[in-house]
Amino acid sequence: MSQNIAKYVEQIVSKLTGNNGLIEQFKKNPAKIVTDILGIKLDANVLQSVIKAVQGKLNLEDVAKNAGGILAKLKALFGKK
Repeated sequence: MSQNIAKYVEQIVSKLTGNNGLIEQFKKNPAKIVTDILGIKLDANVLQSVIKAVQGKLNLEDVAKNAGGILAKLKALFGKK
């Protein structure tokens, strides 16, 4: 079952990545977006696991983007390119 969850998470994250409108919809109603993207209805426990995993991945991507921006600012501050 966990292999399916990982597969679902990767599928959803790939659809959400770079699509800010869809990400906002996911934040408002994650269960609907997961169901819409996968095209199947998941068991409630599996659905919650998938939602939490996707939220975690999206948060990590946000952290990575912010870290890159901070690094660029620090380099500019110290005159490095």
